[in-house]
Amino acid sequence: MVRRRHHRSARTQPLDRLALAVIVGLTLILGLLVLSGDHATARVRNFTWQDRQVGAEDRAFLLTFSRPMDPASVEQNLTLDPPLPGKVSWAGRRMAYTLTEPLPYGKAFTVSLGTARDRYAEAKAEASRFEPFQGQFETRPRAFLYIGVEGDEANRLVLADLSSQERIILTPKNLSVVAFEPYPLGDKVLFSATNTERDDSLLNQQIYTVTTGITPRPPADILAAPPPLWRRFLPQQTGTTSGKLDLILDNNTYQNLKFDLSPDGQIIVVQRANQQDPADFGPWLVRAGAAPQPIETEPGGDFLIAPDSQSLLLLQGEGTAIIDLSDNNSRGPRQPLDFLPNYGRVLDLADDGTAAAMVNFNQDDPEKRFIESLFLVTNQGGEEELLQVTGQILEAQFDPAEQVLYVLASQLVDAASTDDILPTDGYVEQPLLLAITLANGTVNPLLRLPQQRIHMSVAPDGRSLLLDLTDQTASTAAEAGAKIWHLPLIDQPTVSADPLGTAADNAPDADSPAATPALADPEVFPFSGIEATWLP
Repeated sequence: MVRRRHHRSARTQPLDRLALAVIVGLTLILGLLVLSGDHATARVRNFTWQDRQVGAEDRAFLLTFSRPMDPASVEQNLTLDPPLPGKVSWAGRRMAYTLTEPLPYGKAFTVSLGTARDRYAEAKAEASRFEPFQGQFETRPRAFLYIGVEGDEANRLVLADLSSQERIILTPKNLSVVAFEPYPLGDKVLFSATNTERDDSLLNQQIYTVTTGITPRPPADILAAPPPLWRRFLPQQTGTTSGKLDLILDNNTYQNLKFDLSPDGQIIVVQRANQQDPADFGPWLVRAGAAPQPIETEPGGDFLIAPDSQSLLLLQGEGTAIIDLSDNNSRGPRQPLDFLPNYGRVLDLADDGTAAAMVNFNQDDPEKRFIESLFLVTNQGGEEELLQVTGQILEAQFDPAEQVLYVLASQLVDAASTDDILPTDGYVEQPLLLAITLANGTVNPLLRLPQQRIHMSVAPDGRSLLLDLTDQTASTAAEAGAKIWHLPLIDQPTVSADPLGTAADNAPDADSPAATPALADPEVFPFSGIEATWLP
């Protein structure tokens, strides 16, 4: 009997086990609460750009607070180092800081809030009940891509990182790169190339991707909820190596010609021609994770994917058609969503999709038959002529703030007035680099350029340009030069100079901005290349 009573007392009853579990759980919760500090103290719970790498497309960050805050106390004490101009808006416990200028690349920033008070605190008694906050983020490196022309870099894709002062060859020797486009985060590059070990004909291009070695750390979705606490304990993303190749399209059946990558990096449009049937020619759609499909539409020429990544601007006949690329229109002929007559080229599209820079060749106007016109066409149906040239409109690119349009154009001039070494009789085309202020149409000349092949790229932060100049008459790449110029941009007071004789049409308004772009201390890089293009 004695042993039996001892056995019963030693057994734990279910109710006892439940009580013990509750006690242990409450102890753990209390411990976590103690370790996490005073919950009456206001603090920043989440900063959407913390330890992230941001780019030109990132326009605002969020600070989420643990308590409703007094907006004035936050706005007065918030500091950014280096400073970034912006404006503040509130939605409950969330404060959004929206930038009013593009982010400068290649820099690190600190966001600090040393003191603030919540909405219900007394101004003096509880002003100190705020946990000071300091966050960090950085912008993407200042880097660009180019096709090399000399030594080991010849015909290969090269990454030039100005932040680290390094150059990295991305593609192997047997691939001769023809064209390329970087992906939105700069981690990969889409390019076409021929294999010199088999056939170096430009009609035998294959399309590849190659990694740059850049590991993107984009910010969290500004509208998404803060990440859960457990995610902080996951392993961090490791760096990727450069030069990893993937074949996207071969040339076994179709020749691959021009291509374009969508702004979101999810689709590719490629102009393809059947090697056995020349009539089988047109654009193909390559969507991530799906087999390539032809886009059934009327035959066309040059094209460009719109900023929404869901539509295609395709030259057809005497104008430009807008073709739907969405999944719900994947079968059967694709009818144009819209048609823009008289525009034979689309040079660039604004990032927000509200405007396009387009060329009118004036074939319907006998008086302007030998004049090209540059138009700003808006999604509201507006059409504004910005420029007329007697030569050619070669390239045009919007700056990130969409306030300036940079243009490469040529104008017919007397050959005696040029700087060419060899004298020429009659008229020649004088290349010009221009900046057009879109608010008032003012045309500002930046540079008069030599008569060479010229390519332009506007930096994603809008603070500089790349120009590469190549002598097309040279017999070798070494003789061609292929120099890459870096042109920093500054603001200067608006000037009245108008090299194209359009001052009467583009006179500035009284309320126009007081500054236009100007060049400062151009420099030439000590290496050579063509198609120099900034990473996004």
